Amino acid sequence: MTPEQLQQATGCRIISAAKYSQALTDAMAKYGIKSRFAQAAFIANCAHESGLFTAVTENLFYTSADRLAALYKRAFKSAAEAQPYAKNPAALAKKLYDGYQGRGLIQLTWKANYEAYQAASGVPVVSNPDLLLEAKHAADSAAWFFAKHGLIAAADRQDWDAVTRGINGPAMLGNADRKALIARCLKVL
Repeated sequence: MTPEQLQQATGCRIISAAKYSQALTDAMAKYGIKSRFAQAAFIANCAHESGLFTAVTENLFYTSADRLAALYKRAFKSAAEAQPYAKNPAALAKKLYDGYQGRGLIQLTWKANYEAYQAASGVPVVSNPDLLLEAKHAADSAAWFFAKHGLIAAADRQDWDAVTRGINGPAMLGNADRKALIARCLKVL
């Protein structure tokens, strides 16, 4: 995939497309993301999760304890309990994900996922999580996750909701945007 094709498929800036096009192409080949539908779903979801290839780390900077308590009900029973984590992304990452916050194009979270990716790829992300911020590893970890969680088969069935659930869980956040990006990618691919 050329940078121009990636830009056309997702609407990302050409500088981002230039940074990620080869990494995405290599990762799709490595993990068997071959069909037009699987490639469109993979690229679209990477684009959605990364803000059109501009962010490869989860933003955990929240100014409001009320917002934290509302978003992370499993972690906080009240705004007062969330207060120490407002404006404190490192502490929040530790609280929510045992220190392994979302990194990569499909925001790998939790130490167990970092360990599984490291075992599969040989990339030492447990000791050096910031490797997932590099284009090559950001794309590779995303393709590994996509393949490992059966999302290639879901995409081949054009079950876009299953793809979203596989990446985002039952909340289905951004599902409409993901589907619009998939449609756009399919036109280019």
